[in-house]
Amino acid sequence: MMSISLAKRWLQTLAIIHVIGGLLLPVMVYTSLAAPYFQHLQTAFPNSNPQSLQFLIGVFGPTVASWGLLFFYAIGKAFETKTKKDWWLLVCATLVWAVLDTTFSLANHVAAHFYLNGSVLVLFLIPLLLTKKHFKSQTT
Repeated sequence: MMSISLAKRWLQTLAIIHVIGGLLLPVMVYTSLAAPYFQHLQTAFPNSNPQSLQFLIGVFGPTVASWGLLFFYAIGKAFETKTKKDWWLLVCATLVWAVLDTTFSLANHVAAHFYLNGSVLVLFLIPLLLTKKHFKSQTT
C-alpha cells in the first residue's frame, strides 16, 4: 500500500519532470537524442519539413512545462483538502491528456506516443488509485 505522502511526492516529482522536460524541449529537438523520434515522425509524415516538425515539437515544450506547474499546484491543493472532487480533478486532467493525445497520435500513425503516454499514464494513475480511499466527500 502506498502512503498518501509518498503518493503526493511521487506525483509532484512527475509534475516537476514535466516542467523540466518542457523547458528543455525547445533545445532538445535539435540534439541527436531526438533523432529517433523525428525519424518516426518523418515516417508518419513523409512530406513534412523536418525543421517545421522540430519547431512544432519545440514550441510545445512550454505548454508541457506549464501543464506540469499547474498539475504540481493541483496536487498540493488536492492532497491538502482530500475531497473526492479533488481526486477526480487529478484523474480527469490525466485522462484528458492521455486519451486525447494518444488517440490523435494513433490516428496520425505516431505509435511512439502510445507507448510513451501509456507509460506515463500508469505512473500517474497508480498513486491516484492507491490513495483514492483518503479522498472523502465534501461536507457542507
